[in-house]
Amino acid sequence: MNTTKWFAKDFIIQNTLSAIKDAISNAGGNEVFLIGKPDENYMIADIEVYAMGNKNAVPAILREVKHGEVIIHNHPNGNLTPSEEDIEVASEMGSLGAGFYIINNEVEYLYPVVKIAKEHPYEKLDCVMLSNLLRPGGILSVTIPGYEYRESQVDMLTSVSDAFNNDTVATIEAGTGTGKSLAYLLPAIFWTVKNKERVVISTNTINLQEQLMYKDIPTLKIENIPNFKSVLVKGRNNYICLRKAQNLQFEGDMLIEEREKKQLIHILSWAEKTRDGSKADLNLLVNDNVWEMVQSEADQCTRLKCNFYNKCFFYSARRNASSADILVINHHLLMADLVLRKETRGYDSTAILPPFKRIIIDEAHNLESVATSNIGLSFSRMRILKPLGKLVNQKDNKKGLLPFLKNKIKDVDFQCNKDITVDITEGIYPQLLDMRIEIYACVTNTFSDIFESVNSYINNKFLENGTELKLRITDELLSTPLWSDSIEKKIRHLCTEIHNFVILLNKLIAAIERLDKESRDILSSLFIDITSCKTRLNTAKNDLFSFIRSEENLCRWIELRSYNDNFFIKFCNAPIDISNALKAYLFDNYRTIILTSATLTIDNTFTFYQKNTGLHLLPEKRITELILSSPFDYKSQSMICIPTDISDPDDSYYKKDLVENLSKLIAITDGRSLVLFTSYRLLNDIFDMLKPYFTGQGYTCLKQGEDNRHNLLETFKNDKTSILFATDSFWEGIDVKGDALECVIITRLPFKVPNEPIIEARTEAIEMKGGNSFYDYSLPVAVLKLKQGFGRLIRSKEDRGVVFIFDRRIATKSYGKVFIKSLPKAKCIKKNTEHVFKELENFFKRR
Repeated sequence: MNTTKWFAKDFIIQNTLSAIKDAISNAGGNEVFLIGKPDENYMIADIEVYAMGNKNAVPAILREVKHGEVIIHNHPNGNLTPSEEDIEVASEMGSLGAGFYIINNEVEYLYPVVKIAKEHPYEKLDCVMLSNLLRPGGILSVTIPGYEYRESQVDMLTSVSDAFNNDTVATIEAGTGTGKSLAYLLPAIFWTVKNKERVVISTNTINLQEQLMYKDIPTLKIENIPNFKSVLVKGRNNYICLRKAQNLQFEGDMLIEEREKKQLIHILSWAEKTRDGSKADLNLLVNDNVWEMVQSEADQCTRLKCNFYNKCFFYSARRNASSADILVINHHLLMADLVLRKETRGYDSTAILPPFKRIIIDEAHNLESVATSNIGLSFSRMRILKPLGKLVNQKDNKKGLLPFLKNKIKDVDFQCNKDITVDITEGIYPQLLDMRIEIYACVTNTFSDIFESVNSYINNKFLENGTELKLRITDELLSTPLWSDSIEKKIRHLCTEIHNFVILLNKLIAAIERLDKESRDILSSLFIDITSCKTRLNTAKNDLFSFIRSEENLCRWIELRSYNDNFFIKFCNAPIDISNALKAYLFDNYRTIILTSATLTIDNTFTFYQKNTGLHLLPEKRITELILSSPFDYKSQSMICIPTDISDPDDSYYKKDLVENLSKLIAITDGRSLVLFTSYRLLNDIFDMLKPYFTGQGYTCLKQGEDNRHNLLETFKNDKTSILFATDSFWEGIDVKGDALECVIITRLPFKVPNEPIIEARTEAIEMKGGNSFYDYSLPVAVLKLKQGFGRLIRSKEDRGVVFIFDRRIATKSYGKVFIKSLPKAKCIKKNTEHVFKELENFFKRR
């Protein structure tokens, strides 16, 4: 029975009707996939043809469809009843705000499976009403035990609400204790419910994600706050792929090594009973290589064609996310989504995340570094060896996808396939095995030779086990034989070898595609995985080749590392200036963006942060600024100690001074200290010198790297005699309330290593433009890092403690004032060691 028909002219303007007829005629009356653009009256006023098919099907190019547009698709037989595939696509795209129309070839009749999503006027937030929720007597003060009213929290809520109402970018520095999570959650919740528009909240650390999901958001599931749905979104690789799991369950002997079987058996057993299929639900610490065998991956997914689509954990999670009001994600997932949207121009459709227009970026001081790493490139030999190893196991050439394929070919060796199967088993397969051996050797030799050449070029400084060296690709280096003969020439040769191997894999794939349908179905899973390996090798080749191409605004370098007689080499690049990219990827495409952190300003201005992230490129009227001081009384709760008579950090006596003074300091604080370093080398040296002494005094010495971050922090919180020695990531994201942490020790000011390639390139770029790289870049970066380190100390109104800085430059150099002025207004003691320690003893006597 035919579906009820509407007249197409009631949905599409006359000129566009003619254009659609021409498109169908040009396709020989076959199915056509078009995207319609509506006018202000929601009539289709323009169309684009994206695909042509046959009488029964057409490719659906969904990534090109934007919110408010319409997929138009013809049924040549005149029956406008939607097929199951039509319903599936219409359901998915309808939830994203896209329409779906079916027409006949004459474009006379139309069936609107999903109508156009019409724009609705936004309902603005009531700032007074929202503020009252936070004030004394408000619903939160009644329902949250120990609730404290903070005026700065209300100020932040108002700023966030204004950004939602006025489509602006709000930069908000909110000092520790402001309660910024609730200040942005309340406006986000009311906005998403009132306007049916999703809000994304991005954080840098797992700690903050967990705080939002398991503490702050549940707190707001109360009366007078509208009901809303929040979802923690994880990257695709966190989920198990049921297709892969089934393949390994039945055919694992052909694909995996013996030593990996035990873990794999546990994972497969878990897969049958897990609730969400994510790695976090797995009660076993598995080897990365083993998990990779079963993880969900975009290039190995057939979506609707997969037998497990309806049970798929990843798509179940994504469907759950697409129906959520609030999405909680991390910065890396956000940047990956933005990069994909930029490449596909898909800001109104699903990329990694469902579409959104409002973003809250907490811990926003990390935005520049995360963007740099996501837009940049890091390439090791494993990018090539992993797909090669999947095709044929290096240790056992009877295992892998290609040997499995050869064995599986017996199941499809029908008469109709005879010529093809012979071509595969006797022609293509042996060639692939031989070429794979050659390419494996080529990869190993290329990376090894470049390692030796670079190491020799830098005068064989690469001697210590575990040492890492980085060589930046400069104009001077490009003119040397090292580049032309040892690097560029060898990489070009390797790229050619990979290219030839990919051509042969394409030949294999084409042969499989020529098999009859029943045979293709039998080999479908293998076909997907072989095609994925081919795609990854081709992408690896393109990325490797891009490394030897010079590009403006790109810093390139080579990293060398040696460990237990093994060498490691990586080719890397990163944008020198990320500001234009962030403007194009982020700021130009979203209505409301909240950027918040406790550390965004230098000397009470956002100038440095704005310049680094591209905010300075936006119209002034689009940006709002707010600086909120912490509600803590730093003058009575804390003290900054700076001994001025110790050696400078670069002095040969500095290490001796540090050891001697740390011994005295820990005796006064009775443990309870976080010692922050700027390098692993100094951390290890000081730790090795002091651990025997401190252990003998009854203190527990903890060192970053000896256990995972979570376990170290739990031990530190629970053992009040402990001292935690750490670097880099421990400068931020640590929340230790109470007397477990009463002293944060800064061993030296956190200036970036000046010869780090990307830092060197950025400072050179500043100097070339007439700027001062120290004051314009190195100093501001160090100030923000010191502010983060300082922020580990006072986490509540009951906390007390000191920040001890063993770097007298903060007191003796003119730039030291910038550090001091950017820190909270605590009492600051800048005297000789004897005086500082007396003040310290007096402070702790008042516990």
